[in-house]
Amino acid sequence: MQAPVTLRQTILSRMLLLAGGSALVITAGFLVLWMMPALEHIAKAEFERVAGRVQARLDQTFTPVEQLLAAGAGWIAADPPQLDDPASFNRRFAPVLRASASITSVVAGDTAGRGWMLLQQDGGRLLNRFTDPARWGARHLFIQHEADGTQTVYWETRDYDPRRRPWYTGAMAASEDQAVHWTAPYTFLTTGDPGITASRPIRLPDGSGFVLGYDVMLRDLSAATLNEQVGRRGFALILTEDERVLGLPAMPAGIDSDDWFGSLLLPVSALGMRPINDALAVWRQGGRQAVPVQRMSSGGQDWLLSQRPYALGAYRLWVLTLAPADDFAPPWVLIGVALSGALALLMLIAGLIAHNQARRIARPLETLAAASQRIGALDFSPLPPVISPIAEIAQLASAQERMRQMLQRSQHSLRNQAARLAAQVEELRAAEARINALAFYDPLTGLPNRRLLADRLERALAGCRRHSQRGALLLLDLDDFKTLNDTLGHEQGDALLEEVARRLQACVRDADTVARLGGDEFVVVLEALDSQAAAACEQAEAVAGKILAALTQPYQLGGQTLTTSASIGVTLFDGSAPRDELFKQADLAMYQAKAEGRNRLCFYGQAMRERLTARTRLEQELRAAIDARQFILHYQPQVDAGGRIIGAEALLRWQHPERGMVPPGAFIPIAEETGLILPIGRQVIELACTQLAHWADQPGCADLTLSINVSARQFRHAGFMDEVRAALRHSGANAARLRLELTESMLLDDIDAVIARMTALRELGVSFSLDDFGTGYSSLAYLKRLPLAELKIDQSFVRDVLVDPNDAAIAHTIITLAHTMGLTVIAEGVENAAQRDLLAELGCDAYQGYLFGRPVPAEQLPLSVQPLGTRPIK
Repeated sequence: MQAPVTLRQTILSRMLLLAGGSALVITAGFLVLWMMPALEHIAKAEFERVAGRVQARLDQTFTPVEQLLAAGAGWIAADPPQLDDPASFNRRFAPVLRASASITSVVAGDTAGRGWMLLQQDGGRLLNRFTDPARWGARHLFIQHEADGTQTVYWETRDYDPRRRPWYTGAMAASEDQAVHWTAPYTFLTTGDPGITASRPIRLPDGSGFVLGYDVMLRDLSAATLNEQVGRRGFALILTEDERVLGLPAMPAGIDSDDWFGSLLLPVSALGMRPINDALAVWRQGGRQAVPVQRMSSGGQDWLLSQRPYALGAYRLWVLTLAPADDFAPPWVLIGVALSGALALLMLIAGLIAHNQARRIARPLETLAAASQRIGALDFSPLPPVISPIAEIAQLASAQERMRQMLQRSQHSLRNQAARLAAQVEELRAAEARINALAFYDPLTGLPNRRLLADRLERALAGCRRHSQRGALLLLDLDDFKTLNDTLGHEQGDALLEEVARRLQACVRDADTVARLGGDEFVVVLEALDSQAAAACEQAEAVAGKILAALTQPYQLGGQTLTTSASIGVTLFDGSAPRDELFKQADLAMYQAKAEGRNRLCFYGQAMRERLTARTRLEQELRAAIDARQFILHYQPQVDAGGRIIGAEALLRWQHPERGMVPPGAFIPIAEETGLILPIGRQVIELACTQLAHWADQPGCADLTLSINVSARQFRHAGFMDEVRAALRHSGANAARLRLELTESMLLDDIDAVIARMTALRELGVSFSLDDFGTGYSSLAYLKRLPLAELKIDQSFVRDVLVDPNDAAIAHTIITLAHTMGLTVIAEGVENAAQRDLLAELGCDAYQGYLFGRPVPAEQLPLSVQPLGTRPIK
């Protein structure tokens, strides 16, 4: 009895039969429908790639010439050559000849007929020819430069004028947008060789015309075609529109190279090559159009032909590529072997796939049986996945997996719930600890933060009241920490703050508090001091002195030894003063310590209390003055060399109802500290723009420029640009008459943001003046990037300019620097005619000072000033 055939064997045999028949059909269709057309396409593509290679080599020849010509034109425009200095012309263009294998000589000429030529000869020799009809007539100066550096100078009489040469006439006649002009092929006058010239017109600074050209010999151009391998027997050549030879094909055997190169610029028929003549006939029949790739017949043989145009300036060249079609025919023997191997491989792969498919169908049933045994043994661990293309087997496997997962979930449910509860408890404890640390402690130093400090200070105040004791609040600020932080980096700065915190804690008792307010500010609260003020003051001074000594000890940071110091403000408390008042007192004392030289402590006293009271009252009055618009502008004239007023500087005055006219020095510092400088500055801009609009309607005032000072805080304010724009729009003032004066201190931080803001305001028409120039630390690298219109010499240099040579030298340097950068210069603080005369001799453009007028209301501003004792300016 015959053994039954298994399912796996049945599936395997049928799949092999189906795969074999399909492979034969696919192979036949692949060969007829795809491979043969594809091979034909590949042959043409390979031929076209070879043809494109010739064009690429032409690009490698002409593109560098145009790039070097653009560079040479830039040199000429910046510094035109002189016939009296031949060496300067050679220094520029001899490297061009050495760097380019295509350029053989450099020619140039101007509208006056003057001509320059530099020719590269064999053996590293160079030849110059210089032409100047106005001075030399028909005589030409020749300079022969030998390789060893010697020179031979001689004269020859020749009928040569660069203005009649094709490279000159073509470049001068070309349209403006045609930067480079290529001549038609012609014979070079000096060497007698055929070639072409790339030339370019140049407009010199004096308005005259100039043409620069680079010569390329056709012999060099043939390098793109002579050695080009086109199949085994093909060749390439370059033609003109009238079928003359520009680039020679590969030289046939038995022909002398000089004779072959003598065919340049001759008709193509002079080459005597039948395939080329047949190809040109095909090209003419096609209307002389571009031919990507096509077949043609020559001498009973199939050839591949490609005729491509190549644009060179106003001219068009043609690249002709020819090769026997057999050179690009596919290797049919190899293709047949490959197809046979591919068919065999395909059958092998089909057998493997069939065997794999049979196994994939049978194996899932075997896996399901083994899984059932594991489940029966109460093993609910994950089973190997069962994947089957048969729906019934897949459904059975899915049902078995669902049953296993349900049993496994039931087994682990209670265990997972217990673990989750334990994890939640731990997370709550950790979160509570993190919240407490973040709420009350500084994350960097671990010291109490501002919130915990407030709580402990309230506790200390209550203890003083309860026990009739005194305490002390020490406000500490590190000296020059910003400089250290910027120099070493924020990572080392943080390490310094951590070490400072450790030293502070080592200087106080456990009952005292050391806290960090933020940045480099720390606070120490001393409790349970003596009830007598003098004794408590001594105790606080002892602790503060200990702190100062500890903080001045060297620090080891990042392999460097550094030192720093601190300024400490101290105020005593007995529980009667509120907490905020104590911080104000300690802050005032700390700033007094910094003012006295830093690295010291200062106690808050009666004098400071009076200054604090006066400062508070002045701040309140400033706020009322802003609301009442008590600020006015006075105007100090700015004059030119002839005494004519060209503008004025707006100077702020506070018309106080009780104190009278208050100068800016009395309130501007407080306005800067409190931020009130922003609304005050906004009113100044509005008043200035209103005055400019008023002047625009008055004869003699419409051209005046008005300068206003802008503080660093106001300039960096986010709404500053909108305020300027709104003031100009509402007043109708001409933005070009508004000039903003900035100080050098504004340039020290974030220079890129300052430049961006200045540029945006400059686009509105507003100009800028750099005030007090020379007193700050502005970098010249930054200065040249700023869109400035004016530099202002500080009055500290003008004051002693007559008696201090250093001040005179500084003023002269500033004026020279400004004029070099295209800026005007104005000197402030000019109080006598001698100062004005010296500044005028140094080249100063404008002046401002008591010599010309004091700040006055707008209606009292004179239209012209002629100070006594002045002398005319040269």
